[in-house]
Amino acid sequence: MSDNKSDVQLLLKNGINNEDIVSRYLSLLRRLEDFIMVKKIDQCVIVEQELFKTAIYDYFVDIARVKAFQQIPMANPEKIYGYTAYWLLKRRPIQVIKQFPGSKFVNEQFVTAFLITSILAEKNITGTQCTQNTTFNKFQSLLFYHLKYRSITQQTLELMVEAFFCGYDFP
Repeated sequence: MSDNKSDVQLLLKNGINNEDIVSRYLSLLRRLEDFIMVKKIDQCVIVEQELFKTAIYDYFVDIARVKAFQQIPMANPEKIYGYTAYWLLKRRPIQVIKQFPGSKFVNEQFVTAFLITSILAEKNITGTQCTQNTTFNKFQSLLFYHLKYRSITQQTLELMVEAFFCGYDFP
């Protein structure tokens, strides 16, 4: 994790303090631990703390740069989810210590779950509303495939979230 002075100054200048970083870290760590427990893979993986911390820090530095460049006071949910997902994929904090079915793409599984639960919560949609929806299931499968095999950027993930919101809000 880079703690160079210019990054720290950039964070502070854009209203991001250590408390914000710790709060996001703990929130995402809980989600990550819940994912691991639900998947029953706690004996097969570890969360590499330095990679996880670096992903969170990189997210905040990236958001601070965007806020400064675009001269915006706050990042919208699309940016928050897209940029968080990108850095989690880039840093790959879930490390496999014992192979299991699907272990090759466990970080992509987590990021898919993170994005899906985040965007559903943003629109107050329950998971049960989506389970029987073939279009939504196709979207979820395509997202997972995209995270596994396609080139991604923070901006493409942000666009994906925005497109979901737009499709949901469109009558």
